[in-house]
Amino acid sequence: MKKAIGILLAVLLATFMFASCSSDSASYELGTSVAPGSRPNPGELNNWGDAVPYDETDSSYGHYEQEQGGSGSLLPVMSSSTDEGLAEKIVYTVTASIETVSFDMTIKDVERLITYHGAIVESSNIGGSNYAQRFHGWQTYRQANYTIRVPKDQLNAVTAALDDLGNVTSLRSEAQNITAQFTDTQSRLNSLRAQEDRLLDMLRRAESMEDMILLEERLSDVRYQIESITSTLRNWQNQVDYSTVHLYIHEVEKLTEITTVQQRTYWEQIGDGLLANTQGVGDFFTGLFSWLVISLPILIILAAIAIAAIIIIRRSLKNSKEKQAARRAARQEQYYQQMQYYQQMQGSQQAQNSGQAQNNDGP
Repeated sequence: MKKAIGILLAVLLATFMFASCSSDSASYELGTSVAPGSRPNPGELNNWGDAVPYDETDSSYGHYEQEQGGSGSLLPVMSSSTDEGLAEKIVYTVTASIETVSFDMTIKDVERLITYHGAIVESSNIGGSNYAQRFHGWQTYRQANYTIRVPKDQLNAVTAALDDLGNVTSLRSEAQNITAQFTDTQSRLNSLRAQEDRLLDMLRRAESMEDMILLEERLSDVRYQIESITSTLRNWQNQVDYSTVHLYIHEVEKLTEITTVQQRTYWEQIGDGLLANTQGVGDFFTGLFSWLVISLPILIILAAIAIAAIIIIRRSLKNSKEKQAARRAARQEQYYQQMQYYQQMQGSQQAQNSGQAQNNDGP
């Protein structure tokens, strides 16, 4: 019996390897075969238990990739199905950078756009201005980042509506065809499910406890692989059903003019540079004057403190000079007194010496 179990396990393993190697010729059915025209309707459940929000046979979205300075039209190239009744599995990603002078209105428009097209906000971040910047009068601009999941059949409508949000300075779209990976993984899943059925049948016919333990271990490993592959397929299908749109919204004082590149003459280039520098100097002095007016109360307080400090320092220096002059005068007076005393002592000594000399010369 043990040998029979071992032979059956070897046959199952060989069958699994053969099915994996021949995945290119395997059936493209998802779970169960579905005839063309009998795909699940929106709202129904597929074989994973998930609601089907669109018709998978719709192949209006094909592979495309472009980058431009405005939204324009993003109609992708039509792609053919890999098999009758099954559309290609393509993941679409759109990245847009938008300028606006009405930031709050643009954010409301984004929220309305998301609601109208049944999209989902995966992540969002809004910031750029704080209390310190407003207190000091610094001119700051806000920005917002959105990652949105848009139903596949609404992608072109959402992309076309980006011009209504503001000035689209850049737009990049990508398409990744994962049909080969999807069908290969689906074939592996079908092979594992067939292997699971065989293992269950062998487990029902097993006679010894040792055989049952071996079969249950192998069955647990197969079921783990089935769950892992099923999760991967669900994730891929979700990426196909809901395209990803990244929005980067920037608040600006003036919108960037998107113009075609024209050949400028030498003098026109000089004039453009002079005009730009003049405008820059004007903006600098305008900002400086604005900063002075805004900071005037603080500047007045600082000026009063500086004046008081200067007065105190000057008085201190004056008093110090007077004290030094008094000390110098005192030292000079003391020096004169010492000189007078010395002269008096010297005169007295000379008189005494002279008297002694006269006494010696007497009788």
